[in-house]
Amino acid sequence: MQWVFDRTGHSGMTGPGQYLALSQSAAQDEIELPVAELRRRYLPELERLLPAARGAQVTDFFVTRERTATFAPAPGSARLRPGAVTRTPGLFLAGSWTATGWPATMESAVRSGNAAARAALAPPNDVLTQRQAGAT
Repeated sequence: MQWVFDRTGHSGMTGPGQYLALSQSAAQDEIELPVAELRRRYLPELERLLPAARGAQVTDFFVTRERTATFAPAPGSARLRPGAVTRTPGLFLAGSWTATGWPATMESAVRSGNAAARAALAPPNDVLTQRQAGAT
């Protein structure tokens, strides 16, 4: 497991108990395993990571599989990713798929949003220089 999210409040769940969402990236070796096997593997690991979970009554356990969630870019694809500045004045791009120097991840999306905001707030001459430098 890479991440544990407390989804209790977001789920609208009321009363006793807690709703935890666990995340596992690059799970090619586990993606086709039955839910019962994943439960057998993950519950002891959760108890190891969160000692307060030991002995908790698990009322539900389900698995959502995102087979394409881990981005694997092809060689040379980085040159195809556009920057924040476009040829159109006042139009800036942001998204995990833009040129951030990072893979297309949530972190890349944040970096991209910051770059687009900086470009949008930059003095017009700075943006013009970026545009002339080859923005697409």
